[in-house]
Amino acid sequence: MEVTGFKGVGALIVSFVIYLIDVINEAVVVLIFFMLLDVITGLLRSWVTKSWDSPIGFSGVVKKVGIFAMIGMAAAIEYMVMSVGQDPKGMMLLGVTSFFIVNEGISILENCAQIGLPIPAVLFNALEKMHRDPSGKEQRLVRSPMLDRIDKKELLKENEALLHQLNKKKEEEETK
Repeated sequence: MEVTGFKGVGALIVSFVIYLIDVINEAVVVLIFFMLLDVITGLLRSWVTKSWDSPIGFSGVVKKVGIFAMIGMAAAIEYMVMSVGQDPKGMMLLGVTSFFIVNEGISILENCAQIGLPIPAVLFNALEKMHRDPSGKEQRLVRSPMLDRIDKKELLKENEALLHQLNKKKEEEETK
């Protein structure tokens, strides 16, 4: 329930912003772009993790077709409302599309995290919490243990120590 609530709030915010800037038709274009990015990052993730699985890929394509079916349903309902003289101003279509934009964005973020890209701790923790929920994505988010150990201050200290060692070796070689 928390996952759906999170996506719903995200969709509400995206819907409101899109409504304010009056780009209702462009929301579908953004959704298609996000779907394309999701497919690309999904392929990269499966390549990096060496986990090619045709049924999972096919399932993703089927889900994306289902998304367009739901958007079509929302458009049909809006058309029906407009045919009786009401003006929904595209809000139903915008809300449904925004929900799926948020959903695709989360999937892209998950794919990037599984590839090994550094994800801010706040976002990573939110993704991890979503995966504890049974209604979350079917695969658990895997992050490289190396990324958990990285602390910027420690990394700077290690870089300084390595630089000092390199300079020391360079000086020793020059004195020989």
